[in-house]
Amino acid sequence: MAFFQMGSHTYAVPMTLYRDNRMKVVNELQRAHNFGSDSNPMVLLQGGDNISHYDTDVDYVFRQESYFTYLFGVTEPGCYGTVEIKTGRSTLYVPRLPEEYAVWMGPLLGLEDFKKKYEVDTVYYVDEVSACAIGAKHHNRIGFIR
Repeated sequence: MAFFQMGSHTYAVPMTLYRDNRMKVVNELQRAHNFGSDSNPMVLLQGGDNISHYDTDVDYVFRQESYFTYLFGVTEPGCYGTVEIKTGRSTLYVPRLPEEYAVWMGPLLGLEDFKKKYEVDTVYYVDEVSACAIGAKHHNRIGFIR
């Protein structure tokens, strides 16, 4: 079981909490709207991005977008997420980082690593959002939260 934890002396929040939060939203949307049997709606959320400090190579301390945190618990910037309303299936989209980043950041996480870390159903790279989510013909209603 994966956990969200901000340090060794802080409370370890099980990632199942975020899955439960996603299901609460799915259940509430299903209850509040009659999407019909021919509809397969989804919610698309944009996480927070790094903000650079003026014209330097230094970033402000990153704080994730609150709705994105509530549904996914993701700590990395530049991510997106989708939740299918009919099934509750969740997909996380993470930035595709160049291999050179490993020099400064240490070993880079792969798609399977993110899937295990955040306990989502599927993980793709952000550059695949349009093909996987927005371009998917079986999703005829998409709600975007930014």
